[in-house]
Amino acid sequence: MNNKQLQYDYYPLEIFDNIAYYLTTKQKGICQSVCRSWRELFTPSQYRHIHVRGRRQFSQFYQSLEPGFVGHYVRRLSVDDVYMTAHELNALPTLCPNLVALSFNGKSMDQSMEQEQHASFAPWSHLRRLTELQDLTVTNYLLKCPSSPLSSLTHLSIRFNDNKPAMKNDFFISLHKATDLINLSLDSVSLSLSDMETIHQACPHLQKLRLVNVHMEPIGTTVEEKRAVAMYLCQPAKCMRTFEYQNGGDLYDNYEWLYYFANKYMYMKNLELWCEYSVDTPHRVPPSVTDLEERYGALARLGMVCRCLQSAKFLNITMNYWFLEALDSVGTQLDTIALGDMTDNTIDLLQYLGESRQNVSSLTLWGWPSLCIQETMEETIAMIGQCSECLDSLVFSMRFSGIKNSPVPIDMLLKYCTKLSYLKLDGTQAALLSSADIARDALVNNPSSFMRPKLSHLVLENGSFRNELFEYLSIRCPNLRKLEIGSCALIGECSQMEVKINMPHHTFDMISISHIRPPTRYHHNTLPGDIRLFDVSLSDASKKKPSAHKLFELTDYEKYADSLTFHYEQKPQETNRPTKYTLHSNPDDRPAGPFVSVQCQSLTELNIGHFWVI
Repeated sequence: MNNKQLQYDYYPLEIFDNIAYYLTTKQKGICQSVCRSWRELFTPSQYRHIHVRGRRQFSQFYQSLEPGFVGHYVRRLSVDDVYMTAHELNALPTLCPNLVALSFNGKSMDQSMEQEQHASFAPWSHLRRLTELQDLTVTNYLLKCPSSPLSSLTHLSIRFNDNKPAMKNDFFISLHKATDLINLSLDSVSLSLSDMETIHQACPHLQKLRLVNVHMEPIGTTVEEKRAVAMYLCQPAKCMRTFEYQNGGDLYDNYEWLYYFANKYMYMKNLELWCEYSVDTPHRVPPSVTDLEERYGALARLGMVCRCLQSAKFLNITMNYWFLEALDSVGTQLDTIALGDMTDNTIDLLQYLGESRQNVSSLTLWGWPSLCIQETMEETIAMIGQCSECLDSLVFSMRFSGIKNSPVPIDMLLKYCTKLSYLKLDGTQAALLSSADIARDALVNNPSSFMRPKLSHLVLENGSFRNELFEYLSIRCPNLRKLEIGSCALIGECSQMEVKINMPHHTFDMISISHIRPPTRYHHNTLPGDIRLFDVSLSDASKKKPSAHKLFELTDYEKYADSLTFHYEQKPQETNRPTKYTLHSNPDDRPAGPFVSVQCQSLTELNIGHFWVI
């Protein structure tokens, strides 16, 4: 037996990490108990990516590190809502020396830390990513520590505290130690022109800069001073490829920053400008025609100077056709664009986009309140179909509109957007203007113009739908292979919340349904419900007998957060997921609760509630 034993040591650990991703915590424990070899393989998978929430979980995790060697397996550690003492932080580099990523969302440590002798952080030589979502507890400690591994960081994401102005000064003074940074994200801070220059002088290799909830201090007050910024001789950041400015309100009044971005980031490929917007906030006072043209001109300067642009995303940015005209004049061809200034002016922008030389393949449209009017929605969808001949991907989002479940007719979208392969609806109702019977008649009368064989991936997120949608898609989209439904409400006759995906002739690569929300007539969303029951009927033509009707019940729920992808800037909300499923004894006596029924020809992967059933 020993002579024929598999040599697992020669296999990369990443392979077993990916295998363990599909297993629940309980299943990993079963794998560890198979044999000694499997115990050595799957024990690291339990500790590779750790996400602890609260003092109690952290104490249990910390105690498990002290007696053994398991801390050496930890690569990514996320700590939320934890008061970490100075002693615990001092010990972490020794207990977890191979840490690659650390995310700390906790409270300030002991004041006595300053008096203690600084522990050596040299073991964290592999640390590449650091995220702080509250006080700069860990960051400041690394900056002040003589043996700090800060110079090895490539990704740094921090959120400042408005009540501690000295925090910003201390950070910028020591930022020069992080010379290898390629990705920097700053949240909740006020930045001046000198601060922006300091960032790029200290981090010459910076490739991505993300500013969230950041106040940009004015560079000039008069129109002449603002125009002078366009002639500001700054050293271009040659390595910068992505600049993101999200949820800031200063680009409306301090539009001179657009001139600075154009001069500083002339080599960037991805631009994202999101100005804060809320339906509860009074609208700004409309500027005069002269002031409006100044803003248009500043935005056009970006299109004129940044000739490497491939992606441009704007949300609640006042703009007209000048930006697109500037792109055309210098020959810049965008691949991706996002539009939406929260007014009907977005329809004009779509028309300008169709008249320009830009032939984008990906479009994100941010919906606005008046889209709840059917005529406005239909006009917008018609413009979407005319804005590009190569439109392959469309994201239609009503997230910031303040309108919940505004109907978006999918059949009309498919009519005008004939080449779509990816469609995502966010915060909308996936509606239909025609029934499945009308679709069957259209398929018989004119199949070539009616069918949409290119659509292969559909995502419904935080919205609502009816079961009739899937019957319609089974007729019109024969090559739909991926279907994702996340936290949506089922509407119609759904007293028992039965999601019926009846597409018997379809071959699916993946179907994913996370949670189902009960329908509501109120403004707020209802809490998502865990799916308790499901059945899958496969009508494979190779099988002589159809599969028998079986009802399965999901059981043994556990707390869950997706930690394999480990999104450092916006961690997913912790939810429940099942760990196993069992055959229900009586299929005809189904208990009440969210239920999923899938009928298709074949199915490769099925994910229900973040649990891989197939």
